[in-house]
Amino acid sequence: MDGLAANLFSRYNSIMRATFLGVLLIAGALFWVQVDQSDQAARAQLETRLRESALSLNFILKASADNVDDLDSEAEDWFAANPVPSAEPGALYGSLIAGVTDGLFTLDRVPAPFTPELIGNLTARARTPDPAFRSEVEMALSLNSRFHAIGKLLPNAAWVYYTSASGFINIYPWTPSKDFKFNSGLLEKEFFTGGRPEINPKRTRFWTEAYVDDAGKGLMVTVAAPVYHGKSFKGTVALDLTLDELNRFVHNWPSRSGELFVVNDRDQLLAHPRLVTSKDSAVKGLAEALPAELRADARTLMAAAQGRLESRGGWLVEALPLEQAPFRLVLVIQHRALVLEILAGAGLTVIVLLVGLGLTLVLSSRLTLGGFIQPSQKLVDYISRKLRAPETAMPAVPAAWTPWFKTIEEVFADHGKLAAIQNELDIARTMQQTILPRRFPCEPEVQLYARMLPAKDVGGDFYDFFWLAPGLLGVVVADVSGKGVPAALFMAVARTLIRATAQTSDGPGACFRLVNTLLAEDNDTAMFVTVFYGIFDTASGELMYANAGHCPPCLVDPAGAVSALRGTGGMALGVMEDMTFAEATVIIASGSKLLFYTDGITEAFDPDNREFTEARLHAVLAGTGAMPVTEFVDSVVAAVESFAAGAPQADDLTCLALQFGPPPGG
Repeated sequence: MDGLAANLFSRYNSIMRATFLGVLLIAGALFWVQVDQSDQAARAQLETRLRESALSLNFILKASADNVDDLDSEAEDWFAANPVPSAEPGALYGSLIAGVTDGLFTLDRVPAPFTPELIGNLTARARTPDPAFRSEVEMALSLNSRFHAIGKLLPNAAWVYYTSASGFINIYPWTPSKDFKFNSGLLEKEFFTGGRPEINPKRTRFWTEAYVDDAGKGLMVTVAAPVYHGKSFKGTVALDLTLDELNRFVHNWPSRSGELFVVNDRDQLLAHPRLVTSKDSAVKGLAEALPAELRADARTLMAAAQGRLESRGGWLVEALPLEQAPFRLVLVIQHRALVLEILAGAGLTVIVLLVGLGLTLVLSSRLTLGGFIQPSQKLVDYISRKLRAPETAMPAVPAAWTPWFKTIEEVFADHGKLAAIQNELDIARTMQQTILPRRFPCEPEVQLYARMLPAKDVGGDFYDFFWLAPGLLGVVVADVSGKGVPAALFMAVARTLIRATAQTSDGPGACFRLVNTLLAEDNDTAMFVTVFYGIFDTASGELMYANAGHCPPCLVDPAGAVSALRGTGGMALGVMEDMTFAEATVIIASGSKLLFYTDGITEAFDPDNREFTEARLHAVLAGTGAMPVTEFVDSVVAAVESFAAGAPQADDLTCLALQFGPPPGG
């Protein structure tokens, strides 16, 4: 054994010397390989961070786009619900008609109980009011509450307004007509012409070019949408945004990682850390943001750099299109600066490697047979004995080896602890499943059924239902950010607060406002929960609901047609204190079903990393009008599992179905 150990020690030293000499010979090659790999890794990191930034910017733009969509829906819903003017005009309408100045109707005099802070100023060409004009004016005035809410929610919203083809504008914040009033030139502006049928036959939301605000609020861009009454184009709703928010966003990009800026589809520069402020008197172009050597070929460069990091003339450029607006997020960084930073780090790494190997060789040559070979043999023997007999005691070894043997003891002890932890997780999973309702109503007028499949031992999704009064059923589906034990604990708190608050709250919106405040207070973990909460009247089929950032439920009518409930524009609970939540109401026809679900359904992935999507969900639900709720829910879960085809479950999966009216065949 001694000869074997000595031979092993000698061979070990020989190998270390050969390794050291080999490293000296190939150090140069390794250095450049590392530089190349580091360069590729740095590029990949830049691309990843750029995509993360694009997602964040999309979230910012989505808030504005969603509010314009909500304004558009609210205006068209008003026309549908009010085919003729109201019998008695309101105070605002009366004040408007009475307030004629220089051939214009105005709301310069705001009647009580209204105040200028709550409404916009509607100015219109003076005319003899006819029913169509009065109806449209009443619709425009009905948007004031939404205008006020948008002003509170979006600090960078300069103006919110409705412009009518009939010759008037309702603009918020309220501004006296001496400072701004309707004129025919407004109907030639892009925020209006972009909605006209001949330009926008598909009636889609659109964004204007950047421009300097006539009222002196600097550079801005407008998002707008056309408003129709049936087939008749009535006007546009629009939201003017200053470029301050975009500029704050690009300023957060670290300067050592290049310059980040935003351009639109007309190559106008919307945000730049050096070149753009909202107070500028003119709009700059894309070329001004590019290095001089790249300006001549700017359009071709943007096309080549779309979605990939393009190397051109010593610069790296990438342009990512944004989903919520016809904008591009562009990154420009000098390649030389990136390489120099890599070389500095790589050179230090090689030096540390060589010094470390030299020290290792010196220390290895001083190891004695008894200090290395025999202790290592004892270590292997100790592991072998521990596997057969866990109570085996640690042998006598040199002090330097004691931690290794202690580690082996701890590993075997930890193995037992891990088994105990897994047992506790199993209990936690059982307890979580227990607190969720498992006895579902099966009455002639309403039937419910739900399933939840957590992605980990415990999950952050939950569903709930409870009777608020005879015939009034509260239904909740929610999704906590994250997964595992933290999400499960936050889920338990959120569920308890919602259930307790719902009993005394005046509707879903009021319930959300209180629960959001409680969750947001001292929320050091920055966790949040998206929630859909509806109150269903089992006698009339009316569903009053609020949506705090959650997936819109699907409605399946008795014929099997599928649609999504209209959103209410609410933010997830726990993000920010003192938020308000809008409510909506819909009448459910007897024989219809509602499917409430979390994004674990639509964002399930197959082995090729494709999402299940909302479109696939609607396809699964189509034609299920005659299916009982249990089969209805099971069919959705089965469809998702079939689509995933064994791919790991990325998120908790929850769905709950409500059948209004007698069950099929009942």
